[in-house]
Amino acid sequence: MNPATPIAHGVRRGFGGSAIHPLRPLALSPQASSHTSFHPHPSQRAQRHKSSTTCGKGSELNAKASTATNEASISLSDQVRLLMRRVPYPVAIITATDPSGPQETSFRGMTVSSFSTVTLTPHPVISFNVRRPSETLTALLASRRFLVHLLAPSPATATLARDFSKGNATLSAMLKGHGEFEFAALDAGNETRPLPILRRKGSDGIPSGDFSFVFECTLHPEKIDVHDHSIILGSVVKTIEGPGSPNQDNRVDEHSPDRLCLTYANTKFWKMGDQI
Repeated sequence: MNPATPIAHGVRRGFGGSAIHPLRPLALSPQASSHTSFHPHPSQRAQRHKSSTTCGKGSELNAKASTATNEASISLSDQVRLLMRRVPYPVAIITATDPSGPQETSFRGMTVSSFSTVTLTPHPVISFNVRRPSETLTALLASRRFLVHLLAPSPATATLARDFSKGNATLSAMLKGHGEFEFAALDAGNETRPLPILRRKGSDGIPSGDFSFVFECTLHPEKIDVHDHSIILGSVVKTIEGPGSPNQDNRVDEHSPDRLCLTYANTKFWKMGDQI
């Protein structure tokens, strides 16, 4: 795959622009193009200069007004959103267990592109943002435990990430046996209910090669609500690494682009390319 090759197309469209046609040069009349000289009276020259200056100022004001109107038509939020499309983000699927519902339908999951580490000392803490309301957010707040899946770059994982961004319709279909992936129950010791870890159907590994690694986390006491979003903090208590991508010598090449996780930018999923 070529560097920065899009894996899946987005669904949003960008803003289009109207073509600007250059003005045609005015053709001179035969009389104006003759060699006959004409010298206007000084008062006529002054009047023409005044008219030309007034016309020029008017055109300048109209241009400024038009620019201001165009800028005002795009809100600041939209400007930031369009600019931030240029920034690649890691793609993560968060899963949790709802402790209040039936166990066979208690698994929840969502896709986020805001995952990051906050600190590594004295113990690792991660963060991500969730738009409210969210059933997965409700589940992890109630159980205070969750898993963070970082995806390997492939068309299958890109489709999975997009499906998990559409709500719990994907979960219902997955629990009924549809799709390429399934939930496996990850035992968490003395906890009453296991955590849902994703894997490809028929795979013996947890996680399968479609996931670079998984973090098991406990909910951090701090939670920040900002408008319609919540910033969630979690303490990492365990890491689960996928099988990786071996090279010709059957060794894992840590510097291979295949070791880099799936990213999202400009409404598309991407596989990282060459080193600069």
